[in-house]
Parts: sequence; C-alpha cells; structure tokens
Amino acid sequence: MQSVHNTKYDGASVLAFLDSLCTALLARNAQQIQELLAHPLARALPRQVREEALLIARRGGRAMIAPVQTLRLYNQTAHLLGACSDPATATTNGDLRQLEMFVAQ
Repeated sequence: MQSVHNTKYDGASVLAFLDSLCTALLARNAQQIQELLAHPLARALPRQVREEALLIARRGGRAMIAPVQTLRLYNQTAHLLGACSDPATATTNGDLRQLEMFVAQ
C-alpha cells in the first residue's frame, strides 16, 4: 500500500488513477487533467509527469507533444503490480501468444 498524506491507496487505485490521467492527457481534456492533478495521488507524481500534464492542460488541443513521461510511469507501475505482461514473451502451455492489432480503414 502507498500512503499519500495519511491516506492509504492500494496498487489498483494508483493504476486506475494513472490510467485516468493518461486517458485525459491523450484526449487533451484540460478540465479533467486539472481535476486529476488536484487529487491527493497527484502529489506522489514525479516532477516530469506533473510538468508534462500541466503543459498539455495549458495548451489543450494545440499541444503537439505526447504524454511520454506519464505513459512510461503507467507502464512501469503496471509491470511492478503484475497487471500487465509483455505479450511477446508470455506463454500459455508452452505456446507463444499472438497479439492481434486492427487498423482503422
């Protein structure tokens, strides 16, 4: 469990928060980004992630940057919590699993 200012959060809550932040950043939803940055869990974000989120919130749809720092933090957190595995290395009964990707036409 992680504690942010005397409030306890489990790994799933942290991952859900990061997922919401990534979604808001990718959508360039300034209002939702600001609301998430006001959440107590936002105090535990690395400086680079907060700065990236603030920049995207300020610029909105004009922001020509990807939320790389936030996506990296989400990916690292997911792997640490065991919520995510690399489909290229995951095996089921000794068989390699295939990742299917669909392209919009």
